[in-house]
Amino acid sequence: MSRHWGTAINGYSASTAQQFGVGGADLGIPYDRSHFGPGRSGFVFGDTFTGNSQGSGTWLGSPILLFSSNIPDTTTTFTGASGGAQAKQVLTYTHNADNGYGIEVTRIPNDAFVDPNGRTWLTYTSIHNWNASDDQYGALFCGLAYSDDDGTTWTDYTAVWRNDGSDGYDGWSPFMMQSFAGIGNNNSDGYLYIVSKEWGRAHNQDGPILMRVPWQQIATRADYQYWGYNGSAWQWGNPTPTPLFAGMGPIGELSVKNIAGTWVMSYFDVNGYCISTRTAAAIDQVWTNPRQQIHGAVPWWQFWVRSFPQLYGGYIHPRSTSPTDVTLYVSQWNTTTNNPYWVMQFDGITP
Repeated sequence: MSRHWGTAINGYSASTAQQFGVGGADLGIPYDRSHFGPGRSGFVFGDTFTGNSQGSGTWLGSPILLFSSNIPDTTTTFTGASGGAQAKQVLTYTHNADNGYGIEVTRIPNDAFVDPNGRTWLTYTSIHNWNASDDQYGALFCGLAYSDDDGTTWTDYTAVWRNDGSDGYDGWSPFMMQSFAGIGNNNSDGYLYIVSKEWGRAHNQDGPILMRVPWQQIATRADYQYWGYNGSAWQWGNPTPTPLFAGMGPIGELSVKNIAGTWVMSYFDVNGYCISTRTAAAIDQVWTNPRQQIHGAVPWWQFWVRSFPQLYGGYIHPRSTSPTDVTLYVSQWNTTTNNPYWVMQFDGITP
């Protein structure tokens, strides 16, 4: 077991995030910035506050971007922020207002990556109502933005993946939460692979979908191809995607990365109340059965197993040490006291 097992990286007095005004925040989605220098990473946070708890101090908004220069398997320390000395929201939009798509409460990041030309891409979900009676009313769309200056300024595309039934999914669009899995199936074919799911945790019963696009065409939806079952075999080019698993139950936040040739998937398992992982030799081949890794609760008699109540997330660091030593970032939010509201680092995960 690695020495970092639930180490908080923000939301406490010794956090290096505090020097940039970041206290309570969640998600902390890591991405590889080594294009800009050896060992560099970025971390994208959701709704962020200057105080350590959710709702305390000043609300900075979402998404928030911090930078790091250390490698996984060491405690994550932050060395910079998208706003300079004071971190700031990277996307330009108005909260609790209609920005052209309907009322947006906030925009929650899903993933980021840097393409071979040095352009940073960010995918996010626009939230319409956190307290919607059904997931189909919670999200407005999935958006895409890019930065050509390592996250300092961003351009937001007006073309989005809408959650209004226009894509034939009756408001439960599987394109709402997207994870940039990586470029190249085993790093060989030039496609950017994206794993995606519905917003929320209720309707996703058969796993995420898989799609790909030439990485230079990421903003052109017509160039996307779907991985699907045609009745007798799985194939690329299906008119609609087929969920990857059957009957797995609902999942929440999702992350997929290629770690030294092995594709690793991590997700919040709703029914299991844990972070689970799977692996595959190729992203469009058979995935292993899920393996439970980090628990929100355990039976009383499993006293030797640590649990982290009200956990979610579970994002893979793309520069994890190896496929048998993966680093995950997991959120925890005590919704009764609003503290802790932070991101924890877990090393030594064997998926």
